[in-house]
Amino acid sequence: MLKEVTTHTTRIRAISQLHRGDEIEARMSVGPAYDDVVIRRGRVQETAPGIGVVWIMDHVSGMRKAINTDECSVWRVA
Repeated sequence: MLKEVTTHTTRIRAISQLHRGDEIEARMSVGPAYDDVVIRRGRVQETAPGIGVVWIMDHVSGMRKAINTDECSVWRVA
């Protein structure tokens, strides 16, 4: 039997709180009656607070992906 892993997440409200190597999730709201859906998960590679973008190395695709914080919320995974 596999042991269920629980993770603690904290919402990031300012990109300046992120550092290279932080594990994050990008979540998008799909409607008022639903929880946010995780659309990306990975490690921070670079941030651009001036334009509201975070680049991560996506765990699923293995590719570098840009996350626009105007379109989704960012959560630190611990």
